[in-house]
Amino acid sequence: MMQIVEFPFMTASLVVLFFGGLLIYLNGDRFENYAGKVASAISFVALLLMIPPFYRVMVENGVALESIEWSSVLGSFGLFLDGVAFPITFAVVFLGFLSVVYAIGYTKHMENRSTFFANQLFFLMGMQWVTLATNIVEFFIAWELMLVPSYFLILFWGLPETRQRTALKFWLYTQAGAVCIIVGLGLTYMVTGMFVLNDIQAFLIAGGPAVGELIASGMLKVIFILLAAGFLVKMAVFPIHWWLPPVHAEAPTPISVLLSGAMIETGAYALMRFGNIMLFSAARDLAFFISSIGVITMFYGGFMALVQVDIKRLLAYSSVSQMGYVLFALGTFSTFGVTGGMFHLINHAFSKGLLFMTAGTVIHQTGLRDINKMGGLSNKMPITAFMAAVGAMSIAGSPPLSGFASEWLMFLGGFQVYYATGSFNFLILTIFAVSSSIISAGYMLRFLWKVFLGPHPDELEDVKEGPRSMIIPQILLGVLIVLFGIFPGLAVDVIMPAVSHLINIIPTP
Repeated sequence: MMQIVEFPFMTASLVVLFFGGLLIYLNGDRFENYAGKVASAISFVALLLMIPPFYRVMVENGVALESIEWSSVLGSFGLFLDGVAFPITFAVVFLGFLSVVYAIGYTKHMENRSTFFANQLFFLMGMQWVTLATNIVEFFIAWELMLVPSYFLILFWGLPETRQRTALKFWLYTQAGAVCIIVGLGLTYMVTGMFVLNDIQAFLIAGGPAVGELIASGMLKVIFILLAAGFLVKMAVFPIHWWLPPVHAEAPTPISVLLSGAMIETGAYALMRFGNIMLFSAARDLAFFISSIGVITMFYGGFMALVQVDIKRLLAYSSVSQMGYVLFALGTFSTFGVTGGMFHLINHAFSKGLLFMTAGTVIHQTGLRDINKMGGLSNKMPITAFMAAVGAMSIAGSPPLSGFASEWLMFLGGFQVYYATGSFNFLILTIFAVSSSIISAGYMLRFLWKVFLGPHPDELEDVKEGPRSMIIPQILLGVLIVLFGIFPGLAVDVIMPAVSHLINIIPTP
């Protein structure tokens, strides 16, 4: 059922982030010493403004829509939150706020803190806008706006030795993907004459002679391949992942939290919205290929994570592997699989965000990045160690943490395909996907052992726990991971009806 939000809460949230970032940027000298507190307050207000739309979707089983007429040619311009957009938007909003709080302590000795926090708020605005956009032109504008502040955050606050090269690699890869996206969106308008996502979706689902001709000519597959190429670059799946490890490892940790926990997931959301929903016939024809890339990415990212010695690069390759899980799930086109993939966006955001926070705290307190030079830090940093264990076990799929529920649903979706269609190829693919969880457990246990367990070197004798502004966000993320693990219905009961209604998928047996 359609419900129109009377007060534009979602618009207000974006406006608060934008003008809050602008305020901090323009008053850099005045806000330099307390820019982090101001940014935290702004992001908290933006979070509070999103609670009514979240309530509408989670409790009332409705949708939140805010729309105005943009022009007679471009159609309406607005923001739309439903069960499909809910998981990624929820993750961006909550993780975004916690990353800003975390950055207060992390940036204590940084220069130009005001500019840093201003760009962080702009980055949050871009990601949130991407997940809510209703018009393909609006979506692409938000997609590009998401890139700009993240580029500057890497360029000016990344590792001094490599930040220029890393930022350039990030820009070139993501812009190459953006070229594919804008060509795909242009072709979408060419064949439909529409810019509004819901209108395009209704036109393609309705069928008719025109749509039949598009399917027969292969044009929808061409559009899907172009869009998917751009979104898969953002997801950093194999073999177009090369930008992610250096970017996530060398960016400032509060930004690594957002890059790994939220930004790459916008690619998965876009693939779902534009592929599985809008171009469902083309996506379904290529479903096995998509799932196969996902399984290959699972293994590749996992094996690479197993051999890393840089603590943040290990977690970066883990993100590559985890996006493989989501890609596999979206390719199943099954109720359980797609629901699990979308649910995993929340779980990965919180789990990987937590792990990057713990890694950043370790680096901040020890000055080290090489895990071979660490050890025994659980005695020196007990809260950080415990939170790292929560995040690691969630990524490894251990109950009762949230990662277990989403992984179980994703794998069940693969078996559901075999049950419904008798596809032996999907059965084999699913068995490989399940077996990759062993690798996930392996690199997470190695991470915990090398950093927090065993004896600690003498030079780490005086290490202490991180500041409260870095510890409290970790605790809150840990609580959310446990909460969604014990009560997965908080998300699943929202996502499953939405995907079952919107996608021509294999029904629940």
